[in-house]
Order: sequence, then structure tokens, then C-alpha cells
Amino acid sequence: MITALANLGSPSHWFILFVLVLIVFGAKRLPEIARNLGKGLAEFKKAKKEFEEELHKDDSKSPDDKDN
Repeated sequence: MITALANLGSPSHWFILFVLVLIVFGAKRLPEIARNLGKGLAEFKKAKKEFEEELHKDDSKSPDDKDN
């Protein structure tokens, strides 16, 4: 099991995975799937950036800035 995970990044495994995905989804749907995956990834990165900015904004406030 451990040796199988160690070889996961080899080119032959990626090729076999690509062929299986091609068989399951078909050549016409692959560009649509890749496009939607890219859009989802971009949206995730945008949300992560906004969240980090909000955290840094809250951290930069000093105790004097808050109302009692």
C-alpha cells in the first residue's frame, strides 16, 4: 500500500488515469469539466484571499479602536 502511494506521481499512472477519465466522460465533455474545475478553483482562491484579508484587518485593530 505504501509503495503504491509512493509511485503515484509517475507518468505512467497519470497516463492511465487520463485514459480512464477519457473513457468515462468522453472527449467532448473534458474541456467543459476542465473549465468548470478552473472556475471553481479561481472562486476558491478568491474566497481564501478575502478571508485572509478579513483576518488581517481584524488583527490590525488595537484595543483602543473598539467601543466599550
